[in-house]
Amino acid sequence: MAYRDAVKYIEEMKPGHVNVVAQECLNTRGIIREALPDLDGLRGRTEWVSDAAGLYEQRLRETIDLVEGLHDGFEKAGRAIADYVRAQTRAQELVADGITAEGQLRVLIAPIVATQSPVVRMSDALRAWHDLRATTGFTDWLIEFGAQDEIEEVRADADRLWQTATGAYDDAIRIETDARTEAVAQLTAAYRLLPDFLANSELSAKIVSQTPGLRDASGKYHVGPPTAPELRWDNDFPYDPNATPTPADYAGWNKWQAILRGAQAARPDLDDALALYAHYRTGLGTDMRVDFEEGYREDPNIRQAVDNEIALAQREAERLYRETGQTGFQMTGDPAMVDSMGLYPTTENWQKALGDFAIYGTSDVVVDGDQITMKIRVHAEDVYNFNLNAADIATGEPDNDNGRFSTLGWAKEFRTYGEMERTVTWTIGEPPDLGGGTGPERSAPGEDRADGRSDG
Repeated sequence: MAYRDAVKYIEEMKPGHVNVVAQECLNTRGIIREALPDLDGLRGRTEWVSDAAGLYEQRLRETIDLVEGLHDGFEKAGRAIADYVRAQTRAQELVADGITAEGQLRVLIAPIVATQSPVVRMSDALRAWHDLRATTGFTDWLIEFGAQDEIEEVRADADRLWQTATGAYDDAIRIETDARTEAVAQLTAAYRLLPDFLANSELSAKIVSQTPGLRDASGKYHVGPPTAPELRWDNDFPYDPNATPTPADYAGWNKWQAILRGAQAARPDLDDALALYAHYRTGLGTDMRVDFEEGYREDPNIRQAVDNEIALAQREAERLYRETGQTGFQMTGDPAMVDSMGLYPTTENWQKALGDFAIYGTSDVVVDGDQITMKIRVHAEDVYNFNLNAADIATGEPDNDNGRFSTLGWAKEFRTYGEMERTVTWTIGEPPDLGGGTGPERSAPGEDRADGRSDG
């Protein structure tokens, strides 16, 4: 037994808006359907005399499978949404019928309701009649006693209108709920039909790795949406729940707290490093963003590393344009450790804050005639921790004391990251000057410090 407030959400639905989505899905299905015969007709039409013949046939089959998956997914989604639109429309029609019957009931019982308690007078017509048509107690009988003749006179018509309204509301809720449940199930099935275009999917990785032109031999930049790399970092001081703190540990903890407070007061030039060290001591282990733009301004080696990454991305954009012919694409570079390029930060603040961090770029590239415009985001990734038997570069303080706090669970290592954006435009064939050569060879990231020096 539903009243009008239970179907308010159905009144407020916009089937026309939902139908636009259904039609877009079906229109997309139609466009794909028109392309399928031409695509399927390519099979067997081209004869290759090349080592790439097998790869061509394989890629063609994969492409047809992808397009067919798109067609089936959009068709199923469009039909599911269209069915739900029809259910919404029917539910709203039932709600309208219920509202009409409820309005007629309100007019019919208005003279009786006017003589009743404030609770009845303030109720909607359905609840008011539900109260009037049945005596539920002595007090209720006293209040309604003077109106019994009037109640009996309208009872048949009032009951019919009450049943019509509540029945329409019940049917509307049932139809909408059943249709929504079915639509969700159908959309879920449609989603499973869609091919996986994720950049880190097995199929995408296979296509990228095996198709010439998508990835060069050294793997510096490759076509695809921005993709974060999988980086591995060392952890020389993992948490040990069985570790027992010693008096020396407590003394060391208090000593470094005093050093932190003193440096915060006296060394504003170490603001980034001190903020990260303070976060380490909280033991939270949550990610922390660094101001990479500030690092670019303040540290010449960070600036050089970023400039080199941008210049490398420009060269890679030209290469990928030549090899693929695409005039608009995204690309992601493989990460490299700055120390492997001889660009470990030179300033104390950034030695402590980032140390040997991984750097890579993600870019949007547009080619217009002989001009290339690239919007690049240069990323820095690191883990803030301490290294066994290493020492701070500036002070010579051993890492072991602060690393011990992580073993005890008093502190915790955490990921640090930062990024900066630049947009550059240049003429094809005029590559950027990297300082007299291609620069140091990039190496794959592994440990966050290769030479034993401290990040923190």
